[in-house]
Amino acid sequence: MAKMIPASPSSFNGSIGEERVFDALKALPEDVTVLYSLRWTHPGPSRARGGDFKPQGEGDFVVVDPRNGVLVIEVKGGDIRCESGQWLQRNRKTGETYEIWPEQQASNTVYRILEELTYRLSSSNRILVGSAVWFPDVELKGTPLPPRCAPETTLDSIALDSASDALGRAFHYWRSVLPGKKAAIADAAEAVVSILAPTFSLVRTFRQSLAEQEDQLVRLTREQTRVVEFLDDQRTAAITGPAGTGKTMLALEKARRLASPKDQVLFLCYNAGLRQHLRNTVNLPNVQFQNFHGLALSVAPDGVSLDEAVDLLLEACEEERLPYQHILIDEAQDYEQHWLEYLEHAVGQGAFYVFYDPHQAIQEDAGVSWLNALPCRLSLSKNCRNTKAIARVAYRTAALRVSDTLGDMGAKPVIHRVEDDAASIRLVESLIERACKVEGVLPEEVAVINLESISEGSPWQRTKLSKWATAEIPTKNHVSLNSVRRFKGLEAAVVILVDVDFAKSVARDWRSRFYVACSRGRHAVHVVTKTKTEDLKEPMVALTGSNKAKGSWTSLAKHLGARLVGRNDDPFNES
Repeated sequence: MAKMIPASPSSFNGSIGEERVFDALKALPEDVTVLYSLRWTHPGPSRARGGDFKPQGEGDFVVVDPRNGVLVIEVKGGDIRCESGQWLQRNRKTGETYEIWPEQQASNTVYRILEELTYRLSSSNRILVGSAVWFPDVELKGTPLPPRCAPETTLDSIALDSASDALGRAFHYWRSVLPGKKAAIADAAEAVVSILAPTFSLVRTFRQSLAEQEDQLVRLTREQTRVVEFLDDQRTAAITGPAGTGKTMLALEKARRLASPKDQVLFLCYNAGLRQHLRNTVNLPNVQFQNFHGLALSVAPDGVSLDEAVDLLLEACEEERLPYQHILIDEAQDYEQHWLEYLEHAVGQGAFYVFYDPHQAIQEDAGVSWLNALPCRLSLSKNCRNTKAIARVAYRTAALRVSDTLGDMGAKPVIHRVEDDAASIRLVESLIERACKVEGVLPEEVAVINLESISEGSPWQRTKLSKWATAEIPTKNHVSLNSVRRFKGLEAAVVILVDVDFAKSVARDWRSRFYVACSRGRHAVHVVTKTKTEDLKEPMVALTGSNKAKGSWTSLAKHLGARLVGRNDDPFNES
């Protein structure tokens, strides 16, 4: 069966004909990818070169066949006939008949695809891209076709039962009229899908799927699609949103759209861990992943101090000497104001986009006020990372309104009370053991996050977590073990928070760190704490904003929406 994207459309735009064609194309070989109902929401590189392509359009189906090439299919269902060389379609509800030009619609999509491939793929001039029209509700046998429509590329209801043969004839036709094009594109098929998918409001997520352990294609939310489309007409913009609203995913999509051999993109973050994870998991040609201090050291000669390297970087920004046409900054809330000002200046007339969450500003002297003052600011609100239960605990800690989420409710985060560090380590080891051996979670999908810094002498620095190898960032066959400051921007299926002292929650900085750490978890969050019951009164006042709040574990768990358990309770099953 062919790989269908999306695998199960929520609707077929009210078209029974499109649904029939979708089902027919499923029967194609498994190495074929079929993209359904994919829109382009920006005019593409042609606009910068004075092209006349429409800013928006849609192709019903785009078939990427590694043995034959790319075929765009325009579907027209219902009552269709051809008179005097003109296709006519009758509206079954109103009886009105009107002219249609399906071959022109398909041709427009072909040209848009060719433009995108030419701009982003060096071998694009050899890839065969053809078109076909499909009338799934009528039989065209004996029907005179318009001169512009070849029989091989005009499919009808008969082709529904033999889609592979019908498409084979269409590809053969295009090979005969385009002899210079390469039929077999096995070496480029994956790149073609990667390029076309984001062009049509699809993005490739950089996180691993628990079920498949491979990159998966996900549709942008309507909210995110609107932001991407709006950014096409903005040179500078700030995009803000709480943890989990897809800021990094959106930044990656925008970087992908901007990048080309002529347009080098600098994707900046703050944490070196996130930078390395992006380098390890995201393949975007013409996009360079860096953090600020790494960028500074890269432009400075060997042997200079970090402060001197930063000064040299800012000087290069002022003189517009950086080799990038566009800059995108993730985690921008942790950038100092003057860094942001210089980086914006560095791109001249290029794009400058910053993505940030003011509630995650756990670095001092951050430039949040400068970001908030930018004239073009866009907000994201829909959480597309966490389950509802995890989002509720994280957001309530930061006194944020709990936003809508794309995930289900999920199990409540669990608060585990322990007596000392030794008990904490034993509990964490048992949680990892249960997750990996019983629940089937891979070690790299588990993260142990310390709410404090892991300093010299910390038991979490010394521990090996029994038989589990550890790494600072998600690494195959390793459990992540890091501080919240160094794990910012990353995520895991199962997150275990340690060194959580609720007595410190009277401080805004602590609540910010807890919010960041908790929101790293996608499916399960465990909170391990040594806090004493008598130390909960002031924290509850700080968290609830009420002097009448009770200083008890039950009240804390109820306020956050967490589950309070003892060490003998099953940590994974909701009671």
